[in-house]
Amino acid sequence: MSAHPLPLVLHGAAGRMGREVAAAARDEPGVAIALALDAAGHPDLGRPLVDARGRSGPPDLSCSLSAAPAGAVVIDFSTPAALRALIEALLADPRPLVSGTTGIGPDEESMLDDLACRAPVIHAPNMSVGVAAVRAAAAMLTRALGDGFDVEIVEIHHSAKKDAPSGTALSLARSVAAAAGSGGRLVCRAPTAGPGDGAACGAGAVALAASPRVPGEIGVAVLRGGGVVGDHTVFFLGADERVEVTHRALGRGLFARGAIRAARWLASRPPGRRTIDAVIGIDAG
Repeated sequence: MSAHPLPLVLHGAAGRMGREVAAAARDEPGVAIALALDAAGHPDLGRPLVDARGRSGPPDLSCSLSAAPAGAVVIDFSTPAALRALIEALLADPRPLVSGTTGIGPDEESMLDDLACRAPVIHAPNMSVGVAAVRAAAAMLTRALGDGFDVEIVEIHHSAKKDAPSGTALSLARSVAAAAGSGGRLVCRAPTAGPGDGAACGAGAVALAASPRVPGEIGVAVLRGGGVVGDHTVFFLGADERVEVTHRALGRGLFARGAIRAARWLASRPPGRRTIDAVIGIDAG
């Protein structure tokens, strides 16, 4: 371990996940919060950062990346709009970026690709080690079980979650589609997907129609309510048997610890897009 802690810049630091990352970073040796950023006009700007445990301390909340020290890794949990503004700043001052912001679209993906030409980048809708393992298991089961099984994914989140389906559910569906090798049709069974509108599932998706299930389609269903941190189940439904793979997040700290682990790993990498799977050694990365 280096004699000097790895400096972290927390973007979206005053948000729910930003405060979780702050708490994890304050408890973990070898890293230090060098800068805490949130939107201009935030009421806590200029005040010490309060973490998820209610601890208040340095650094003060700021809105400018200019004070970030050399060698810092940026950890982002914000909104798509805030992420776009952050990437614009990083394009002018390239630094490694670990982003867990969900609900991003093609514009943000393109900007992440542009930044990856200048700095190492990880964007993952879920920083959990367990979710990465479930994604790998779902791909393996898809190949092993073959065409005789229908695949449905169900995700549950708290009532305040803004995007539906979750980025994690979509990443699971895309892993299944890639493993199937047939370009399986992604079908949203999401409350935000109206008739004929596949936008909730992203490009290439279609919304649920009032018709029988089509062989080869991959369904993604959404439930919202209460304080559920995040549950995801991949169902493989055969004629006489069923296989289920489930991940349940019991607290948000696991995502914060995963982001810090990713930041440590990314700090020494050259420019390019990386994955959370590479961080934990599931792929060659």
